[in-house]
Amino acid sequence: MKGKLAKLKLLDLSVFGILMLVFLAMPHIGYTYKKVAYTLSGFDLIGGVNGIVGGKVDIAPSWILILVLIASIAVLVAGIVSLKSEKTGARIGMWASLVAAVFSIYFMTQISDLISNKNAKNVGAAFGVIILVLLAVAALVRCIIWLYRHKVLSALDFMAVPGMLYFFINNYIPMVGIAIAFKKVDYSVGLVASPWIGFDNFKNLFQSNAGFFKSNAWIITRNTLLYNVCFIILGIVTGLIIGLCLAGITRKALQKFFQTSILLPQLISYVIVAYIVYAFFSNETGIVNHLLGEENAINFYQTPKYWPFILVFINIWKQIGYNGIIFLSSIIGISIDVLEASRIDGCSKWEQLRFVTLPMLKPTIITLTMLQVGRIFYSDFGLFYQVPLNSGALYSVTDTVDTYVYRMLMTMNNISVSSAASTYQAVLGFIIVLIVNMIVRAKDKENALF
Repeated sequence: MKGKLAKLKLLDLSVFGILMLVFLAMPHIGYTYKKVAYTLSGFDLIGGVNGIVGGKVDIAPSWILILVLIASIAVLVAGIVSLKSEKTGARIGMWASLVAAVFSIYFMTQISDLISNKNAKNVGAAFGVIILVLLAVAALVRCIIWLYRHKVLSALDFMAVPGMLYFFINNYIPMVGIAIAFKKVDYSVGLVASPWIGFDNFKNLFQSNAGFFKSNAWIITRNTLLYNVCFIILGIVTGLIIGLCLAGITRKALQKFFQTSILLPQLISYVIVAYIVYAFFSNETGIVNHLLGEENAINFYQTPKYWPFILVFINIWKQIGYNGIIFLSSIIGISIDVLEASRIDGCSKWEQLRFVTLPMLKPTIITLTMLQVGRIFYSDFGLFYQVPLNSGALYSVTDTVDTYVYRMLMTMNNISVSSAASTYQAVLGFIIVLIVNMIVRAKDKENALF
């Protein structure tokens, strides 16, 4: 008898699931129209309603409550699954009830937007959605307590919750905004009700009357990738050289002086860097034009061909100290016994560098490369926007995905194309990371990221 009762321990999750489904059928929204009180149930909102508030308001099917419905069913299923495996049932119930609670609360914050007509009074959450939130929280607590008592969850897991919540809220919930890339946003009806237009925004990004190689997609992709490839290669090479040079300095005070000196550019804002660059390349008062003379003066901010070299130099100048210190810390970590053994074997300084130091720096080089490849489709906004002073004549060599997204959003007020470019950036960047990791994994499995 006790064995049968033990198997029923988490069956109460099914009760929670049934009650959550019941209260989805209860009033979720209440409002008053012409002094008459009205309510809308959760299932009404899931299917969408038309012609409320005297025929003036239509509400599209609520994807939020659809997720809550699915999560409620999952809680019900979790209780049934727990009869066979309590651990699996508790896990399913925990995640399902968490989703139900979070999205029910989120729905409550959106109620005033659903019925925004001024003729509707006293718009607010009804008792059905409030009790639904309480049931979801209770189911969540029930599952967490069971998992903690059976040592599936530990105190360390609870300590990780704040970071996970931040990551979920900051990184995953905004991903819903990808839908904007497939819509023609109409601010008069809002983002949700704006019409779907498929891939038209992406067509605008890739099409050009002068051909694909003059399209915005080609220009921003080419610039972003080529600049980042240069930054990665030159950054690692110069960082390695600086690290080796710093490691060769025997006097601690001198080594600290040089470390501080080369790290200083990393701490300077790109706003300040833009003014420094302007002091060198200004048309009228720039140092370079002053040295060239009035007859040979160059209008740098209208001449694209010089800027690839200027931008690469500035990036290396800012990053060289950071990369150098990373390599210095790796070089210091090399065992002195290994270096001494190579010296006893008759290795010269060059041979020590080639056959001892560089092979032992291989994991650091691969890790740095992988981390930077992970952001190869992202550009330093300050470098490409602030330093060239957003000059339109330089867009062919300074426009990257990030600056294009910003300009489409803030200057052109085209949130749809801006979102399409951002989505294109994320998808292509993800593909590049996977490809590079596969190559590294094939060559050296231990140094792959995953």
